[in-house]
Amino acid sequence: MTTTGVEATAHPGGILKSLSITESALRHPDLATLILDAVDQATIQANHRVQHLLGTIDPALLGLPTPPTTDDTTPKTWRTQ
Repeated sequence: MTTTGVEATAHPGGILKSLSITESALRHPDLATLILDAVDQATIQANHRVQHLLGTIDPALLGLPTPPTTDDTTPKTWRTQ
C-alpha cells in the first residue's frame, strides 16, 4: 500500500527488490525522503517475515539485524544502577 506514490519491496537485510514511483510523487519536494522511508519500511517488513520464519534461530547467524531488546529501547536514565 502506498499513500505517497512511492512503493518499495526489499529482501531481508535491505537489498532493494523493486521500487515504483508515481508521476505525482516525482513532483514532491522531498522525493528522496519518501523513497528512503519506503525502502526502510519494506526492509522492516522483510526482516520481520524472515524472523517469523526462523523462529528461535538467531538472525545474526545469517547476517540479519537482530530485533531490539527492552534494554536497547529503555533510556539509560530509567535503568537501575
